[in-house]
Amino acid sequence: MQSIQSIDILRGHCDDISGVRSKIVRVFLSSTFSDTLIERDSLIDTVFPKLKDYCREKCRLEFQYVDMRWGIQTESSNNHSEVQICLHEIELCKKYSIATNFVVLLSHRYGSRPIPATIPATLFELLYKVLCSNDNDKDDAQLVAQWYQLDSNCVPSIYVLRPISSVLSDILSSDREKMKEAEREWRKLSNRLRICLRKTATKCFERGQIQKDEYDHFFISITEKEIVEGILKASDANQRTLCFLREIEDIHDHLSDSKAPKYIDIDYSADGKAIVDSEAENLLNNLKYSRIPNGLQSSNIYSYKVHWTSNGINRQDHAAYIDQFTKDFFHAIKEQIDRCVQSHISIVSDPLQHEILEHAIQCKTYVTKFHGRIDVLHRLEEYVMNETENRACIVYGDSGCGKTSVLAKTAIEVLKWWPNRSVSVILRFLGTTPSSSTIYKTFLSISEQICKLYNLSMEIYPDVLQLRHQLETNLFLQIPPNEYLIILLDSIDQLETDAYDCQWLTKSFPKNIKCIISTLPNHGNILSNLKYLINYNQSSIENIQHLLIFVPPFEIETVERIYNTWLKVKQRLFVRQWMKEQIEIIPLFMKLVFDIICTWHSYDTIDDQLKTCRTVDDCIRYLFNHLQSKHSSILFRRALSYMTACQNGISQNELEDVLSLDDDVLKGVFEHYIPPIRRLPGILWTRIRNDMDEYIMEKEVDDSTFSFISLVYIQIIASLKYFHFDRFEVY
Repeated sequence: MQSIQSIDILRGHCDDISGVRSKIVRVFLSSTFSDTLIERDSLIDTVFPKLKDYCREKCRLEFQYVDMRWGIQTESSNNHSEVQICLHEIELCKKYSIATNFVVLLSHRYGSRPIPATIPATLFELLYKVLCSNDNDKDDAQLVAQWYQLDSNCVPSIYVLRPISSVLSDILSSDREKMKEAEREWRKLSNRLRICLRKTATKCFERGQIQKDEYDHFFISITEKEIVEGILKASDANQRTLCFLREIEDIHDHLSDSKAPKYIDIDYSADGKAIVDSEAENLLNNLKYSRIPNGLQSSNIYSYKVHWTSNGINRQDHAAYIDQFTKDFFHAIKEQIDRCVQSHISIVSDPLQHEILEHAIQCKTYVTKFHGRIDVLHRLEEYVMNETENRACIVYGDSGCGKTSVLAKTAIEVLKWWPNRSVSVILRFLGTTPSSSTIYKTFLSISEQICKLYNLSMEIYPDVLQLRHQLETNLFLQIPPNEYLIILLDSIDQLETDAYDCQWLTKSFPKNIKCIISTLPNHGNILSNLKYLINYNQSSIENIQHLLIFVPPFEIETVERIYNTWLKVKQRLFVRQWMKEQIEIIPLFMKLVFDIICTWHSYDTIDDQLKTCRTVDDCIRYLFNHLQSKHSSILFRRALSYMTACQNGISQNELEDVLSLDDDVLKGVFEHYIPPIRRLPGILWTRIRNDMDEYIMEKEVDDSTFSFISLVYIQIIASLKYFHFDRFEVY
């Protein structure tokens, strides 16, 4: 007997579903870098390949790991966004991983404690006032005012640390000597800023003017911030996180060794003698022996004791420890995977239910961002409520105009339009899943859903026209007359070309079934073929007009309302100076621009390139340039070049393979660290994939899943910008 939840999913009533369906185990690996190099390399060598195989072969899952030694670009260091990037990666791991999502390795180093990249305005102004009140601190107050500037676009307002290059331009110099000199100068300045901010924060905390969490903002390390986000704030930490603690028992006896500073936080006495940094040690001990044990059960914490050698921790002298560590790591994550997968087994084992959920989650995402289109929805409501109309309704408009969001909203609203009826919704965003990548698989899936909904039986025919005939002459007719069904098929243009003749579409539906489909207006004669099927005739356009619904661009007033709503969610304020020059905008253009303006600070000026963005093409180029600077430029260019070169898309494994054979890509990626296996870390493509998530889809080709750029606009620009002009030799 089916559960109520299963029935609701089959009926398309998915209001309470999670916002994410994932087949990924994605683990963020947190630690300080220099002291855990051997452990990390051992994981890459022996453990991660085994976990990849286990996930793929036993659970049909993809295993990914996030190691922040890769992918932090120079620009991120320049604008102080490293911490934000790390915390965002943890957030993504928690969001997408169905099992373990965070593992921390700790020993004797507390980790880097950079000055805050942002400070809440009320806190900053208090600190600045205290600094200014003391004549001895006037120089420090001036330094703080020079480096922090108010961003009133953020709600509530914050002070933002200026990019290093805004004062020390040589930090980005191609001249290595100039760059090194700028780095030395920045270390001096940042140390002054760190000391004065901590001293002032301590004074305010002792006076009771600020809270403990505000005080901690200036003292705790990046690693502790990661642990807070990954473990201490997680409600399911015991099911999805792990901690590995390594103690070097005699490290304090060897502080003067040349390698010791890589393994323990060192300070120096007045006479130059190496001593332990007591402040860092106290913070670390509180983290290891208080905060983590209070937030994580003991069975999730693994402890090891080793002895120091003059070569630090290495595979030769510490082989037994490394062997035990890697075994524990593998089995601990394997156990968490097994337990978490078991709780998802009922959904995973039902391919149809999984398929329905995939589309329901997409629907939920689109509806969350839906605004306006009242006139379009009204026309769709009239169609649905028209009991004499038995033909399909066609929604059409240019790429990026919002057709998909309209159909998603319709899937939700139809339950309100038919409030007193038993209504089921079948929704497919075509081309977004392997089972919706061809018209045959789509019809097979829809037929199976109808059979499960109404307890019917069906034949599995090898041809889509046979499936259509079965629907028309059997399945549709067996649906009880008091049951209402609406079928929504979005983006026919995303199917293979054999679907473009639309002969698979039923010409006349029973009274209790409605069908709405969407397409581009000028793609493969799809719209013309659809018009023919619904008996479109120019001489009787009045009788057919209600079946052809055009989705137009937005007017500027609507755009501003939508942006204000979106920015409120992002806790940002709207910036009007650029938008006033626009006349009408399609949603794709809006989305591209929104991703830009939501990062603006109130003190920013609009860059010259953005001022020239008047079309979707312009914005796509701007987006690509931004992603090139965010990720490795050569990696981004080559990845999109390979993707656009493959007409049927490319699998993730294929893309990683070909990128791993590209020496230019690997040289750019392994700028700061060379791993034991010379292969592109999969997480680097995954980050690009996540940043382009709304523009990349998956489909099935020859029983394999391939990724491809979904929107025609973006396909064309990517091909022109990268495939045709980024020429390189392939051997």
